[in-house]
Amino acid sequence: MAKRNTIRTESPWGYPIALIWRGSVIPLILPNVLFAVFVSVCVSYVYLAVGVDISIAGSIIPSLSIVIGLILAFRTNTAYDRFWEGRKIWTTMNTSIRNMARVIWVGIKEKPDGPAGINDQKIRAINMLLAFAVATKHHLRSEYGTAYRDLQGLLPEDFIPCKSANSLRTQYINHRNHLRTDRNDWVIDRNNSAAASMALPLELTYQLSLWINWIRDKELIDIPYQGQCTMALSSMIDCFGNLERILLTPIPVAYNIHLKQILTMYCCILPFTTVDAVHWLTIPLCGAVAFTLFGIEAIGNQIEDPFGFDTNDLKLDDFCYDLMLELDYIVQTVPQDQSSVFEAPTVSAPPKQQRNVLIQI
Repeated sequence: MAKRNTIRTESPWGYPIALIWRGSVIPLILPNVLFAVFVSVCVSYVYLAVGVDISIAGSIIPSLSIVIGLILAFRTNTAYDRFWEGRKIWTTMNTSIRNMARVIWVGIKEKPDGPAGINDQKIRAINMLLAFAVATKHHLRSEYGTAYRDLQGLLPEDFIPCKSANSLRTQYINHRNHLRTDRNDWVIDRNNSAAASMALPLELTYQLSLWINWIRDKELIDIPYQGQCTMALSSMIDCFGNLERILLTPIPVAYNIHLKQILTMYCCILPFTTVDAVHWLTIPLCGAVAFTLFGIEAIGNQIEDPFGFDTNDLKLDDFCYDLMLELDYIVQTVPQDQSSVFEAPTVSAPPKQQRNVLIQI
């Protein structure tokens, strides 16, 4: 099993999880909390030390608190829905890759009078399945191209990708800046192939689909197995599109800005309504309220895009590493013709040579 970088529930000195710094949102919200404390200090000093009555009635706080509570609940639930949906879609994609790897390994047979090197092609196809997951991970992180350590060795040596260093997303952004000045940017020119582009994961599915069709033409795979491969590829493309939907459809920035403004306004008004009742305790009280509200808002911001490198994001590197171990086990251990569980060979076979064909991530 892969080694995981999990968040500890206790610190190395035995402190509870409430005192753990790594993985929390304290570094993100500390400036906002300090600002709220500064405002409360100023209000308390003017009211208690200078003697100027700047307190206001606290009747405004209950109604404002209800509105803030509803907005924060909606913000956090929406962000977690995106986080959880991303995890479910990745699991579906992982399952499709597992199913197709199984069909390729046990469903495609090398015939004596058929093409040579089918086993090597099967290993290459399984490598490309792993490359699809790794390329999807990089695509979701806006890391385009093939010059990454975890992709080296997975793609065929003669595989020349398209302009994968430029994605459809970046091209769309670049073209969008010229819509008002040059309408010819969106005119399709079939003779200019250099301007065309495709995401690397999608290109891998086309290559795998063409190979499955070639295998079927050589009658090395049965029609039901070919159908399963086609369905698995379609599911992988569907998952890739859904992951892109989560990535490219963030929560509107106006909502995030307005929520931040409301929280700041609430924390600035709160000291004026509490200084008359709790006096100097207004300072820690406002600090605790700011810590709570801004913390919930920061958690929503972190898990809204679950594909990045933050501590609370999905562990895409671990997911790809686990998949690499599974596919490597298939290639090195699982038999292609029969299972020793149901039928033992009559003649002891020589020990199988270990083949490390899948590069570690």
